[in-house]
This record gives sequence, structure tokens and C-alpha cells, in this order.
Amino acid sequence: MGTDTRTVTLQDVADRAGVSRATASQALSGKGRMSDETRQRVREVAAELEYSVNLIARGLRTARTGTVGLSVPDLTLSFRYYMDVAFGAVERAKEAGMLVTLLPPAFAQPGITDQLDGFLIIDPVDGDPLTERLLAGPKPVVTGEDPPAGTPEPFAVVYGDHDSAMRRLLDHVWERGSRHPAVMLPDPSMAWGRDMARGYAAWCAERGIPERRVLSWFDAPMEVVRRELDDLLAGPGRPDAIISAPEGVAIVAVEAIRAAGLVPGRDVLVASYVDSDALSVMQPTVTSLDLHPREMGIRCMEALIAALDGEPAGRRVPVPIDLIERESTQGIAQDH
Repeated sequence: MGTDTRTVTLQDVADRAGVSRATASQALSGKGRMSDETRQRVREVAAELEYSVNLIARGLRTARTGTVGLSVPDLTLSFRYYMDVAFGAVERAKEAGMLVTLLPPAFAQPGITDQLDGFLIIDPVDGDPLTERLLAGPKPVVTGEDPPAGTPEPFAVVYGDHDSAMRRLLDHVWERGSRHPAVMLPDPSMAWGRDMARGYAAWCAERGIPERRVLSWFDAPMEVVRRELDDLLAGPGRPDAIISAPEGVAIVAVEAIRAAGLVPGRDVLVASYVDSDALSVMQPTVTSLDLHPREMGIRCMEALIAALDGEPAGRRVPVPIDLIERESTQGIAQDH
């Protein structure tokens, strides 16, 4: 008995989903007007039949390669946030029959990037030569967070409201009894770090509270971060809450609080600006923000697909940020 090895076609997907070939094509590329239910049914059928777009044939029709570039800040791929953003972008690109290639910093010079259809730049960094060259080039660019000042505007910006999110975390620890919160802020050469700092400064000014901030660079060794936290907690005037970024610093903060003879979540509240799996299982579990990184990647890729389809530029696409309350901000002890 023979085995059917015939290649699955777009018409096969359309027939199984009960739609026209044109509707199936639009559903898989993210275009066209149809119900979410129809679009999802077509995608599920395509996955079930293991349908894949013939990129070479489509490239001949559209003068595209079917491949886009993804750039993230150097030294950040070990952070869960950036991996999730990348997975979201790849997931959406796959639905549209596109490939994604990661662009290392060495690609700052022209070469392979000239062969790509467009680019996603996640957390563009001030002064980065690759970011500056791509934004000044002819191909469409979508940025995850705002680009550096003075650079050409991208086709679209997908962003989180980090000013408001920082205020939300500060309001939360205030409600739990904190009156002297300190922050460990990320690299100020990226838009979200500047937005966090602006939100913190405005919040402190509104309450007449002196700022206590420490910079925490992505490439800072954990022993350096630990020394900074130890100094922050030593002696009189210590903070009664620590809000930390980037990812992972909250774990070190909990260890430093314990080493100082204090109880995390009672003597000093702890909150992380970026959530991770570890924060939900450690003791105490750590309050954090869900920045929805996978959604960031999906929306960035959707905006880039729109650019490649000739839609107008200038859009700004928000990504939600949600507070996850856990044990580390249960409240300052009543005897304080």
C-alpha cells in the first residue's frame, strides 16, 4: 500500500477549512477582512496539514526574499524577556510564511541586510550603528519601544507605557506601607529605562520623597549588583522597598535583604519590573510586571507585515503591562 507524499497546497487548506483560496491566503498572511474565528480556523487547518508557503515562488511574484531581520541589544539574549519577544515574532512570521534571521552587531556594515525585506529592532540603543543604518535605509523598520532621538522615524513603534507602569508599582508598594522606595534602573540608553526613571522622578516629586536610584547595567556582574544592594541596605535611611530592573536583580535583592538581617516582604518590600518563571516559585514569591513580551514580538511582526503590504506608516501600537501581586509586597510589618 503506497503512501501519499503529495505536497499540501493552499487549495487543500482552503477546501478543508471551507473557505475560498483567496480567503485562505489572506488568513495566513494576516490580511483581509474576516472574522477572528475564520482566520483561526484556517491557521489551525494549515498547521494540521503541515502546510508551508513556497517562499521561492512567492518571492518571484513579489520581488521579496520572504526573510526579515530581528535585532536585539547586545548581551541580552540570555534574558527571558528578549527570548519571548523573539519567539512571538517568529511565531507570527511563520503564520505569514516568512523567515526571521537574528542580526548580530557585526551586521552593522552593509551586506546580508541588503537582502532582507525589512527589520524589527527591539529596544533600540542610543548610538548603535546597526540601528542608525537600518532606520536611515530604504527598507521598512518597526521598533519595539521608541527609537533614539534624532534618528529617522520607523514605519511603526510598538511600545509599553513604562512611565505609567513604574508609577503603578510605586503606588502598589505605597499602599502596602512603603514610604522610602528605591529603584534599580536599567540602561538609560534605551527608551524604557528613561521612561521608568521619568515615572519614578515624577512620582517622588509629587509626594515630596527624595529619590534613591541605582543604575543596573545589563552586563553588570551579579557580584557588583550585590555590592550595590548591600550598600543600599546598610546603615540608617535604608529603603523600605526595592523595585528592580533588569530581569533577575530581584532575586539578588531578596538575598541581600536576608543577609542584612531583614525580612523580604515585611521589612523591605521587593518588586521586579520584569517577570520571570523564577519569581513565581522562589520564597517569597516576587511581585512583578508582566510586560507581555510574546505579544510585543507578535505585534511588531504584524506591523512589519503591514509595512511590506504597503500600508501607511506612522502607527503606534501599545502593548499592555499587568501587575502580578505576590508575597514580596505583602506589607510593611505593623511594628515599624
